[in-house]
Amino acid sequence: MRLIKRLTVAGVEVPLVSEDIRLDADRPGRAVFQVRATAPLAGEVAFAIGWHFEQGLTRFFTGDIERCEAVDGAQQRMFCREVSARLDAPMPVAMRHPTLREVVTFYAERTGLHAIVPERPYAATRIPYFGVLGSGFHGVASLGEVFGIPDYTWGAQGDGRLFVGSWADSRWPARPVELPRELFIRSASTGSRVVAVPGLRPGAVLNGERIHALRLAGHEMEITCKRP
Repeated sequence: MRLIKRLTVAGVEVPLVSEDIRLDADRPGRAVFQVRATAPLAGEVAFAIGWHFEQGLTRFFTGDIERCEAVDGAQQRMFCREVSARLDAPMPVAMRHPTLREVVTFYAERTGLHAIVPERPYAATRIPYFGVLGSGFHGVASLGEVFGIPDYTWGAQGDGRLFVGSWADSRWPARPVELPRELFIRSASTGSRVVAVPGLRPGAVLNGERIHALRLAGHEMEITCKRP
């Protein structure tokens, strides 16, 4: 089997040497890409993967380059964070009688993120006041408690869109994944190592357990799960 990988920087495909991508359920993901390039790169990165027998590639990581360092005269190493990390900056807000959708729109407009809020009653319920003096990260993380959202989750999807809402209203409940044990390279109390599955990421259900953290490097994934 052959795993196909495609990396673009600012919309231009770049020859990929290696990748180390780490995704977590409770914070923006991180990635280190080593590429063939003679000069430092900047801008938004998009990384997609898929096995040769699949119809297309699956976008796995969308982020921004935070810094780029030369490895040698022909290679660069890019240190990236998921686009949701744009919220990790001061974004004071004070809103009277807002809905969840209005608060999320506030943060989306200030970061350039495209947000997804489910069409559920909690998205249209007004609260007396919403105020945060800290970062956008802190503000978005608090929305579950503020609006009474059960099993609250938020974070960037592979395509860079930001989901904000209940896990039950996300894409994952309808897409559980069952992998036969022979695909597990190693399994331990701290996690499992499996062949790369393009559609997996934090929040997905794998063999009855919810993925909490995931690392992709080469053709393998290291996965940490928690029971729902």
